[in-house]
Amino acid sequence: MQQSGQLAKNFKDDPDTKTFLKERATQDDHEDVRGAAVRALAQNFKDDPDTKTWLKERATQDDHEDVQGAAVRELAQHFKYQPELLEIYYHCAVNNAFKDSHNPPIKPNPRRIALEIIIKQFPQHDQTLPLLRDRAENDPDEQVREYAQKKLKQLEG
Repeated sequence: MQQSGQLAKNFKDDPDTKTFLKERATQDDHEDVRGAAVRALAQNFKDDPDTKTWLKERATQDDHEDVQGAAVRELAQHFKYQPELLEIYYHCAVNNAFKDSHNPPIKPNPRRIALEIIIKQFPQHDQTLPLLRDRAENDPDEQVREYAQKKLKQLEG
């Protein structure tokens, strides 16, 4: 998976590199390869006008929660404080199907990642507290519920 990052880094100016990475990120059968390609694209082509749109698609349309989580993380890192992305983060916080055991930072829960992003980048947004309340009560993952409860107490004072 590191190969995608090295490819993008060493052959960034080759017009086929971006096309190859996009194909891997959307068509590869293995979610780890798709996730690595998502990260490589975001980190090496963040100034390309299509990158944000493409990451938004991966964050909502990939059928694997890890790839969705990778796209959400990259959006938050490279396109900070952009209100139009709140909907993507909200969607992930509520709908991501993550059911695996936690192993941060190797395999963090994408719902928690989305909550962290929303709290950091949109703490005053009118959807933030209701979302935290919902996740504190209804998230299927005990660790995400506990995190949401903790943050809710901090934000509500």
